[in-house]
Amino acid sequence: MNVEMAGGSEGANQNHMATNGQIDTDLYSRQIGAFGFETMGKLIKMKILISGLRGLGIETAKNLVLAGPNTVTIHDDSLVEMRDLGSNFYLSEEDVGKKSRAQACLMKLAELNTYVSVNIHTGPITPDLLKNFNVCIFSETSRRSLIEYNNFCRSQSPPIGFIAADCFGLAASVFVDFGDQFTCHDKDGEEPKSAIINGITQDNPGSVTLHSERPLPFQDGDYVTFSEVRGMTEVNDLPPQQIKTTGKYTFTFGDTSKFQPYEREGIVTQAKVPVTLKFKSYETCCAKPLADGEEMLMVPDLAKFGRSEQLHFATQACLHYMDKHGRLPPVRDASAVSDCMEIATRLNEEAQKDGDGTVTVEKIDEMVLKAVVSYASCQISPMVAFIGGVVAQEAVKYTGKFGPLRQWLYVDAFECLGKEEATDTASTNSRYDDQIAIFGQVFQQKLANMKIFLVGAGALGCEFLKNFALMGVCCGGKGKLTVTDMDRIEVSNLNRQFLFRKEHVGKPKSKTAAAAAEEMNKELKVESSEVRVGPDTEDTFNDAFWDSLDCTVNALDNIQARLYVDQRCVWYLKPLLESGTLGTKANVQVVLPHMTQSYGDSQDPPEESIPLCTLKHFPHQIEHTIEWSRDAFQGLFQDGPQEVLTFLKDPQAYLAKLSTEGSPALQRERLVKIKTLLTTIKTGATMQACVDRAVKVFQDFFHDQIAQLIHTFPLDHTTSEGQPFWSGPKRPPTPISFDASDDTHLDFVMSCANLFAFNMGVPECRDRNALRDMARNVKVEPFRPKEMKIKTSDTDTTVEGSSDDEMVIQKLSAELSAIDEAFKKSISLNPSEFEKDDDTNFHIDFITACANLRARNYKITEADRHKCKMIAGKIIPAIATTTAMVTGMVSLELFKVVNRAERKIEDFKNAFVNLALPLFLFSEPLPPIKTVDKDHDPIIMGPVKARPYGFTPWDKVHISISNGTLRDLIDYLARHHQVSVMILSVGNACLYNAYLPTHRNRLDKQIVRLWEEISRSTLPPGRTYVAVEASCADSNDQTDVIIPTIKFQFTD
Repeated sequence: MNVEMAGGSEGANQNHMATNGQIDTDLYSRQIGAFGFETMGKLIKMKILISGLRGLGIETAKNLVLAGPNTVTIHDDSLVEMRDLGSNFYLSEEDVGKKSRAQACLMKLAELNTYVSVNIHTGPITPDLLKNFNVCIFSETSRRSLIEYNNFCRSQSPPIGFIAADCFGLAASVFVDFGDQFTCHDKDGEEPKSAIINGITQDNPGSVTLHSERPLPFQDGDYVTFSEVRGMTEVNDLPPQQIKTTGKYTFTFGDTSKFQPYEREGIVTQAKVPVTLKFKSYETCCAKPLADGEEMLMVPDLAKFGRSEQLHFATQACLHYMDKHGRLPPVRDASAVSDCMEIATRLNEEAQKDGDGTVTVEKIDEMVLKAVVSYASCQISPMVAFIGGVVAQEAVKYTGKFGPLRQWLYVDAFECLGKEEATDTASTNSRYDDQIAIFGQVFQQKLANMKIFLVGAGALGCEFLKNFALMGVCCGGKGKLTVTDMDRIEVSNLNRQFLFRKEHVGKPKSKTAAAAAEEMNKELKVESSEVRVGPDTEDTFNDAFWDSLDCTVNALDNIQARLYVDQRCVWYLKPLLESGTLGTKANVQVVLPHMTQSYGDSQDPPEESIPLCTLKHFPHQIEHTIEWSRDAFQGLFQDGPQEVLTFLKDPQAYLAKLSTEGSPALQRERLVKIKTLLTTIKTGATMQACVDRAVKVFQDFFHDQIAQLIHTFPLDHTTSEGQPFWSGPKRPPTPISFDASDDTHLDFVMSCANLFAFNMGVPECRDRNALRDMARNVKVEPFRPKEMKIKTSDTDTTVEGSSDDEMVIQKLSAELSAIDEAFKKSISLNPSEFEKDDDTNFHIDFITACANLRARNYKITEADRHKCKMIAGKIIPAIATTTAMVTGMVSLELFKVVNRAERKIEDFKNAFVNLALPLFLFSEPLPPIKTVDKDHDPIIMGPVKARPYGFTPWDKVHISISNGTLRDLIDYLARHHQVSVMILSVGNACLYNAYLPTHRNRLDKQIVRLWEEISRSTLPPGRTYVAVEASCADSNDQTDVIIPTIKFQFTD
């Protein structure tokens, strides 16, 4: 085996550390959120071969190196061609004709991840080579060779994972074979769901009723386990049981007729049951492509029902052609198209004679076959990015995580082609030749001269910049790509934001990513910015800027920013390409003026919030205790010190204001925090003092508060209906006493004490033994129960607190008022702002220990540090494969935006993809929502008229009146739209209300001056209009009338 390595001894040593289980949680934190530690442990031991390094191969290699396997070996002895630069981002013009593709890519691939050994194999692929790998991936490989390689991979024990993929212009195929007996341990990657049991019948099958806190979280065929059930304890020992759903809160399972009667309590939890999958060989699947149990090939787009079967025959025809001629069909070669039509027709006829597992079509579709064959030797960036993400994720699935493809995936984007076939497709000996061969030179020039706004330069933004550079977008004399991102690069970004390296940490994302994209294509006209996009920066991203754009591409990670950009695109009538990812899931939405709905027209339902009473007193899931611990961190280490600083500025004003804020219990809590912190400082801020306070916090959190709760609601307490109080979601807690020999107890004290030390400027201490000795000497006051009122639910109107709250508040206020002035001036405090990605600052350590101790109180299964970090930090799982895939899909839509005036809505594709399942759903965007007349509107509680009838959010009423007044606007609407104006507003400022007599004095005021007076704001420089919302009534019958937003131009 002829192998060349990259990275030297340092790379090999780092890789050795990784394979010994030292997973870099800083680097892989977002990926671990999607894969989990078990899968990461398997992944870092994997060895992968990738043969074929045009666009598809390099995209796959990039995604896998970022993912972090042990070894990635690349193979492609072909010399670099100029056209390769259109899809392989690691090639340069200097490599053309001088280096093999593999040699040219080696060093840059190795730079992506120093934990991965990246090697080259040169020469033929042999069994001796293949046996060294866990997964082998092939593209641009002959059918005859694929059969040979696949048969060898299947013959090994365990079988070597085999993936074959091709991108033929705007069509693509992926084939997966993991052997006869492959075990999938987790088919969907979702967190197991659990529910609280309300009852189980003694029956065959037994029927389970869940607590009505929320609907059944399971589906037919799921497996579940039982725990903590009282009475019918036999179910607690059962292996995973398959269920059948029977109602909103009920399901059945097994035979419970001979079990003891159910009494109370119990948790039912979804179980991940391993599934054994049987794969067929590549040779078999070429003739009989249906997997066992499947009735048809996967249908990614229901508008193209039957297309996968057509693509199968067209792709197989190309591969048969390759076997015969030694190469793929030449571009736009009529003779090759004819030959392939004969081959495809013959293959279809043979399939019609065969039996099970075959697919057939009534007739080979000439359009599909021609589109596949004509561009079979072309690889374009959007398609290879899409498929490269899919292929890399399939390789990761060899770990047993997620459901692999069964076994073929076929997709196409033929709708990208124009109505008329391009004729200006001759080679220009440029990096764009493959793209020009499909779309033509005129189209390429249109791409080059586009003006695009890319909002975000993180994971999505890096991939978009790469795609645009390869596609030639904004690379012409009139082209311009503006990219903005206010964030700086962090270590955790490096796992998926592939334009960044370790030396870039701390630098601006937008500037660094733009520079990297320019290296890929010197012709790229890119301008970077660190300005946030929002209402406060409309002087930067002003009317002239938005008016100049051809398209906006969002690469954002928060809904608020997405909505703002969407609103701007609607206002300026600009196309918007929206996308997002969540672990293995991704979505694409195409927003087109007057053609589709906007992003803001439909939103996901809000996330479920945890009821406050559940957090404070009655947690029953680890998520509840983690959220409680995050709040505890905020209160102790950020709000507490900040509260003291606010108090010290003006104690009397603070105390006066406090008396008007919140309940007495909350006032008491705030004063206690101030007094405790000031006392600690006054008596001597030392590490021992910090440990004293940490142990006392432990006593309060995990013993006294719990003991008080049990005192208020004893274990035998019943509700007003006579039912046990401690049942269902209310789990009876048990107090915990501090034990310095318990590691979790010490973790809490160590992190808590060091955070207090940071607040007070005390040097940290990481010596566990020293801290343990300090903690053992701390004396805590014995618990004394109080008479307290505690809410039992969020609908409970009880005012929480103790009977002595008022007395204690008075005492504390008096003590704090008497603080010495000199002492106040000597105090210096450092509030701790929560930072999830610094593993040395004790923040996540505190939350982990705190959450798990509270979980012990309530007998909830504890969580590892990473899970606590993900939940407390609200970290969104993210992986390179999904990111690359979704940006490929978006970039395909950009092709269509170029000539959107000639297109219909059905040419565009929204998408939802879940690579874990895998699931691909492409659909036509929805048309814009129309406002129409209604006989009864539920908000207005009466009839309404739309004027004009059927207007959409894209429509505006344009009114231009120089120095126009309110009266001018009202009169205009009365004359031209036959409406009487009731209310006029601009943003949050109400300019006119017809029901308020005093507003008549405003009628002759200029609208813009009135707005400035009311809002105390000024318009961005150069803006000559305001957006006015009007509430109107029909001038004749006074029926309420809805009209579009008014664009009121007040100066020429």
